[in-house]
Amino acid sequence: MAKRSNTHSRVVLGWAGATLVGSMGVGLGLSSDANAADMVRIGLATKTWFPTVIAQTAEDQGYFKDEGIEAELTVYQSGAEAVTAMVAGAADIIGSSSSVTASSRAKGVDAKLIGLLGSGNYGWQLMVLPNSPIIEAKQVEGENVGITSAGSLSDMLARWTMSDQSITFESIPLGGGGLLPNLISENVSAAVVYSPLSYDVLAKGDARAILDYGTAMPEHLNSGWATTGSFIEENPELVQKATNALYRGVAYLQDNKDAAIKIIGSIPSLVAAFERARTGLDFIQPK
Repeated sequence: MAKRSNTHSRVVLGWAGATLVGSMGVGLGLSSDANAADMVRIGLATKTWFPTVIAQTAEDQGYFKDEGIEAELTVYQSGAEAVTAMVAGAADIIGSSSSVTASSRAKGVDAKLIGLLGSGNYGWQLMVLPNSPIIEAKQVEGENVGITSAGSLSDMLARWTMSDQSITFESIPLGGGGLLPNLISENVSAAVVYSPLSYDVLAKGDARAILDYGTAMPEHLNSGWATTGSFIEENPELVQKATNALYRGVAYLQDNKDAAIKIIGSIPSLVAAFERARTGLDFIQPK
């Protein structure tokens, strides 16, 4: 299992040997014959966002070992926290939204995307309780809306919603695990919920969607694997090998739909969704 820090969407398979784009068992320790250059630390934004599934699949299938490297996966509470870990030197490569990567660059961080993850916010939903009087996004005006953290993709989507709908509301950082509990307890009136968690919420009837970001927003560079320019310069072969393994994880999920559904359904918070609706997720299907 991936470590958890204390502090969905469709994937486009840019394979072709996992050539870098842009600027150029989970390993919990080094093996006896390994050295520091053989280890890549991968930061993941929440347990149930799809890059975590990809990285865990690559680890479980032995793709990192096939490349001659070890991988340490650490789950953080949000994309912003994963970026913070990368800046602090606690993570080498992270799954990140393009907006979070761009905003970190604006703040002086030499962050660079090295591989495409998704071309849209597929499965991301603006959600309210089933009995909420809110039936469309414009009615969220003046309400409290849950996001994972400031600077995260959910924060960016909340800001996009305000701009697109010409409304204002208060974004409340709750962490990835706090979105649904705070929505159910009515501490917030709505929440920006990421996939595949959103599928579980819909399947159980715990909330309903009033805005589907996958269809509301045009396709764009939604998310990718990111690292720093210095890490690329100092460890080009390690970056390439890690990227190879991660994209092999994507290929496995796309080529083995039944296995992919089983893997995703093994995440405790998502089991119910996959028991009730074995329809798969958008990111399993190649574009």
